[in-house]
Amino acid sequence: MALNRILLEPGSEYHIYNHAVGWDNLFQEEENYRFFLSKLIPRISPFSDVLAYCLMPNHFHFVIRIKEKKELVKLWQEKLKLLKEKRLKKNSDETADHFLIDRLIINEFGNFFNSYVQAYNKVYRRYGSLLKESFQRKIVTSDTHLLKLICYVHNNPVAHGFTSRRERWKHSSYLDILNRRKSFVLIEEVLELFKGAENYVQLHDQFLRSGYDI
Repeated sequence: MALNRILLEPGSEYHIYNHAVGWDNLFQEEENYRFFLSKLIPRISPFSDVLAYCLMPNHFHFVIRIKEKKELVKLWQEKLKLLKEKRLKKNSDETADHFLIDRLIINEFGNFFNSYVQAYNKVYRRYGSLLKESFQRKIVTSDTHLLKLICYVHNNPVAHGFTSRRERWKHSSYLDILNRRKSFVLIEEVLELFKGAENYVQLHDQFLRSGYDI
C-alpha cells in the first residue's frame, strides 16, 4: 500500500497503526496489553517520543514524533555507516541519511512486532501471522491535525464499540494525560497543545460528536 512507503523522517510526527489478520485478536487478556507496552516502549524510545496511544483487542494506534536527525545519527552512527556501505555495494540510490534512518526505524518496529507475535503464538499455541504484513503510517501535517488525531485515537474504543465512554478504556493514554499520571507519554506537551485539561476534555467530546473524522 502507498501508506507503507511514506518515509519516517526526523522531527516529524506520525500516526502509526496496525490490525490483526482476519478475525484474530492481538490481545486476549490484561497481561497481553501490559507485555506489549513494556517491551515496545524501551525499543522505540531511543528514536521517538509518544504523544498518544490506544490498544484495542484487534488493533492499535500510536501518535509518535521521531527524534531530531542529530540524535538519530549519534544513536545509529555505526549502523548507518554499515547500511550505507551495503547499499553502495548494491548500487542502490537510497544511501541518503533519511532513507537509511527510515529503514532502521522500520527494522526496530518490525523486530518488536515479530518478537511479540512469536511470544503470543507460544502462549496461545497458534501458528502463522498475527499482524498485517506491514504497519501503517500517516504523517501529521499541522497542529490542528495533531489535535484531531489524538482525539481520534482516544475515542477509537468508543467508535468500535469496545466501551461506551473513552475514560472507561484502560488501555489508552487518555486518563494518563488528563490526570497527569506518570507515563512514557509526553503529557505536559499534549496538555499544552490542548491549552489545558478542561479544553482537552471538551475537544475530545466535540470530536466525538462531530462525526469522528480525521
